[in-house]
Amino acid sequence: MKNIRLNHIYKIENASLVTDDILKIEGYCAHYNKTNLNDEVVDAKSFDTFFSMYNAKQITPKLSWEHTDTIIGGIDEIVSKTNGLWITAHLNNNVKIVNEMIAPNVLAGDLDSLSTEGYVMGGIDGIVNNSDGSYYVKDFLLTAVSVVRTPADPQAVFTVRNFVEEWKEQHKSVRKLWYFL
Repeated sequence: MKNIRLNHIYKIENASLVTDDILKIEGYCAHYNKTNLNDEVVDAKSFDTFFSMYNAKQITPKLSWEHTDTIIGGIDEIVSKTNGLWITAHLNNNVKIVNEMIAPNVLAGDLDSLSTEGYVMGGIDGIVNNSDGSYYVKDFLLTAVSVVRTPADPQAVFTVRNFVEEWKEQHKSVRKLWYFL
């Protein structure tokens, strides 16, 4: 198996505070039929093996920071939509880097990108060279989604500002750990 990152710039589209310790994010972590900056292309069929294993609870992708071993929360749901893979995840504010750097930047709208990581099943035979120079990934086993500063797909973003303003209005008197609000 070849370990690769599908380097698209996926943006977190929604973010909201669930509790003082949990920040919920949602967005696409992979777009279908769109060439990324590494010239890789996936479609819904590329994730058939993944979804078979995911639904059977044989694999649980991690939510990490910048493709490192730093787990910053969890993935609550992954679904295949028309445009790509959509995730609902949560950042855990009890993790120091989340509390001090990631969550404040997500809430400010300055950090809003996602990237995928996993394995091409079948090794080199799992990749097809397209006539336009791109590479179609036939079977991708998703192992992690990372919150990243610089993804390869400019459309992989999430937005947070509306959620922050709504939360501030609803919780005017709350000032606990979210000192940056």
